[in-house]
Amino acid sequence: MSPTFPPHPAVDPPGPWAFPTPTTTTLANGMEVIVYQLPGQHVIATHLVLDTPLNAEARELEGVATICARTLDEGTVLHGGDEFAELLETEGAAFGMDVSLSGLQAVLDVPVTRLERALELFAEAVVQPALAEDDVNRHVQLRLAQIEQALANPAQAASIAFRRTIFDPESRASRMSAGEPETVAQVTGEDVHAFHRRHFGPTGAKLVMAGDFADDPVRLAEQAFAGWRNPEQRSHRIEAATPAPRRSVIMDRPGAVQADIRLGGFGIDRTDPRWADISVASYAMGGGFLSRLNAVLREEKGYTYGVRMSFTPMTVGGSFAVQGSFRTDVVGEALSLTRSLLSVRDKPFTAQEVHDAVAFFVGVSPLRYATADGVADQAATQLLGKLGSDYVSQSLAALRAVTPESATSAYLSLVEPDDLTLVVVGDASALAQPVGHAGFDDLEVVEGS
Repeated sequence: MSPTFPPHPAVDPPGPWAFPTPTTTTLANGMEVIVYQLPGQHVIATHLVLDTPLNAEARELEGVATICARTLDEGTVLHGGDEFAELLETEGAAFGMDVSLSGLQAVLDVPVTRLERALELFAEAVVQPALAEDDVNRHVQLRLAQIEQALANPAQAASIAFRRTIFDPESRASRMSAGEPETVAQVTGEDVHAFHRRHFGPTGAKLVMAGDFADDPVRLAEQAFAGWRNPEQRSHRIEAATPAPRRSVIMDRPGAVQADIRLGGFGIDRTDPRWADISVASYAMGGGFLSRLNAVLREEKGYTYGVRMSFTPMTVGGSFAVQGSFRTDVVGEALSLTRSLLSVRDKPFTAQEVHDAVAFFVGVSPLRYATADGVADQAATQLLGKLGSDYVSQSLAALRAVTPESATSAYLSLVEPDDLTLVVVGDASALAQPVGHAGFDDLEVVEGS
């Protein structure tokens, strides 16, 4: 007798959801405070967004922004390094920094009951950091070690090489955000102090605060940052990256048994009217587990543990890439198959593919923004991307409007399989011939880092 099972419970469709709406206040020093009231979120997430793009760095000192950011919590004018760390720990607070092409962020997470004192310490680290020479030198050495480690990792080396290849060498986007070895090694304590003096100030700064507040967050922000003034602060416009001519490159790693591949081109940013369509199209092509690329290259052929396609936006422009790791002996066939799969002229995206992609993006949003940290992080991303506070809601509406025809049209306008830049990190002696036979007859071999 076959076993019986109770029927599956009915699952109701998801209810209406929208990204929360903030209130915005301007402090006396000109800094904006953007508050998201989120009932039940008792860990407050705070992001201080500084409108300082990485092209504000001097070319010969690229990486100074990262060293400055990483040194902020190593002590302040008022409290030494160990003492400052203990004070933060006493409040249960976590301090972090994020550096990107678009700007800098200082991040604070703290229980709501400890917000007032923690916010004072947070402001102290941003406004009055010690930036001691020994701490700067230590972070320089740590960054140099980090670069060495990244270049030793084939996947990271491929991503670094792809940036260098896809963008014009004069574009800041072509180089590592945290600096290259030759520039990081030049950074001194004096350079870090000068960068902080010129680029940290309330003009253009925005403080995002999200959570369930016990006290008025604007009052607390005014109290913490009231004295922040910087007449020496300078502003910089974000540099628009420019693409480099198409190239095909193998970064030689003699003896490597697998190859890391990046195949892509110059892309668009979130303000482009095609963004929702290309998000859906790229998910169908290589963003989901059962996407076209994964279904063939992983599931059918077994060439890789996984392959994906993603569009990476910047404030202006962006890039896209198919990326994955493949056994050396199948790279030629994998590249031929990839180029074939990337062509959608005779196989446009289907209604089911579009439905699945839209369902994923729309369905994951309430989960992604279910915490104060998720909301604050997204709000900071919107500020750095010069997007409105209603961006998420507009984006979801645009996603729901995507059709198979619009997704296919956007994809065809951006992805030309025969005109993509290729970067392969692997054994050139084993790869050069099959990669050339796969249609990349302009192949260059460069020495691996």
